[in-house]
Amino acid sequence: MDAKKRNAPPQGASSGSESRSFRDASHELGRLLQSRAPVDWQRSRRWCSEILTPVIEASPTSRRLTEMLEGHPYIVGGDEHHVINVESDPERIYKITHNDNFGCISYFSPHDPDLTGKHFHGTGNADPFLYLKRWRILNLLSGYKTRFEGFLLPERPHWVPRICISQPKLGGDNPNVEDIRSAMKKYGFDEISENAFLHFETRVLLTDMAPRNVRIVDGVPVPFDAIATFATPEVLEWARRER
Repeated sequence: MDAKKRNAPPQGASSGSESRSFRDASHELGRLLQSRAPVDWQRSRRWCSEILTPVIEASPTSRRLTEMLEGHPYIVGGDEHHVINVESDPERIYKITHNDNFGCISYFSPHDPDLTGKHFHGTGNADPFLYLKRWRILNLLSGYKTRFEGFLLPERPHWVPRICISQPKLGGDNPNVEDIRSAMKKYGFDEISENAFLHFETRVLLTDMAPRNVRIVDGVPVPFDAIATFATPEVLEWARRER
């Protein structure tokens, strides 16, 4: 984590090239769709699919990915991804979005009538730009290198295309909640809700920081599957009141 310019990358060198891969993918997607605004795939799914499917079919990168991943057994990684190990690249794992969504996103609710302590709830993400930005933020926070690999054809006609990313394999066990709290505090992140941490200075918000999505490597928290965004003014105001 490097939220306060303290460099403690758990996976070696900086993740500049990996971050650029998400930036370049976002720029190319914006060029194809002639927009950088959030895309409502629930309304525009067919239109976007018709634009992107021919591009994916003609892409050497997408064909290479399909050939490499096709037929491999996969693990269903929650509601977001199929997780695949590839023999030709044993140091990385590959993740493919599924279920007609670009991963997940957390929505905020200030209300907690059941007193669970949870104010961020997961739901399907219909915006590919948010998905690409999520991983870029995580890369910029640490040296853990999540990489954009390419777009793949949708699982069904007129569903959204899939996005493939890859990550270095991590050893060790999942930490407990107290381990995560302690590690995040070192880097200026305050716990503002169950499995949610906010860096007030940079506005970086990490949700879905459950033990299953985090490793502690040499004392450094690695949120390899957390959802990274920038807090909205509503979230910031609420978090400051609750602080």
